Amino acid sequence: MIRRSMPLVAASLLGLSFLVASPVVSAQAKKPAPAAPATKKKPPNKNDPKLVEAKRLFQQGEDLYTKGDYEKAIEVWEMSYELSQRELILESIANAYERLGKAEKAREYLGRWREAAPPEEHADLDARLAKLDERIAKEKADKDAKDKADQDAKDKREADERAKREGGKLFMPGVIIAAAGGAMALGGGVLDILAATRRPDESVVCGKTADGRQLCRSSAQDDIETSNTFATVGDIMLIGGGVAAVVGVVLVVTQSGGKKSAEKTAVAPWFLPGGGGIVAGGSF
Repeated sequence: MIRRSMPLVAASLLGLSFLVASPVVSAQAKKPAPAAPATKKKPPNKNDPKLVEAKRLFQQGEDLYTKGDYEKAIEVWEMSYELSQRELILESIANAYERLGKAEKAREYLGRWREAAPPEEHADLDARLAKLDERIAKEKADKDAKDKADQDAKDKREADERAKREGGKLFMPGVIIAAAGGAMALGGGVLDILAATRRPDESVVCGKTADGRQLCRSSAQDDIETSNTFATVGDIMLIGGGVAAVVGVVLVVTQSGGKKSAEKTAVAPWFLPGGGGIVAGGSF
């Protein structure tokens, strides 16, 4: 028995020597540096007057949003966010702006919430932002088209009004030429009438000789010459004045009211021994 117990005693002594030696070995090892104490984020004080007021305002905004008063809801939620700095309120504000049809403002606030939102919500928020971008682009294109149509309509109205104003204006040089020509023609007509009244009766003051020549009394010679002068000058004034009057009328017709037909219109007088006239041509 003593021989069987020897291994047990040896093992016990070996174990005791290990327990005794272990502290020595551990004492020789380098001691690790003590870990810094973990800092815990201080939870918000639920009794903080600012947070209490922010919560009340947020609830008030929800009630207003439910009633459809989106503008007032935005105003109240803005105050709630100023007090609490809770980014989730930004999503509510974005929803209210979207209901108001203000896509750009909705996209602004939703983008701010996207920056603070948890990663699991990013996909849905990105999809909403993409739809808002499409809506903003469409609204901008529609606005540009409307602005262009309004500007075109405004330009047309201004052009019509300008044409209407210019339509009442007469081409004054043409009016002056026509008036002067008319006065000259009238004077020529008067001289022709005087010539006719001053001319003596040929059957009374004139007679034919045997060889067929016409002889008039010397007393009637002055009246005959004066009558011929009046008739010649009157005919010249009548024809020239008539030509000038017609030219003036043509200018008034072609140049009044802002029309620019002078380059396509030509007027020229002509004279013959037995009379005269004008030639006018062009496109009107």
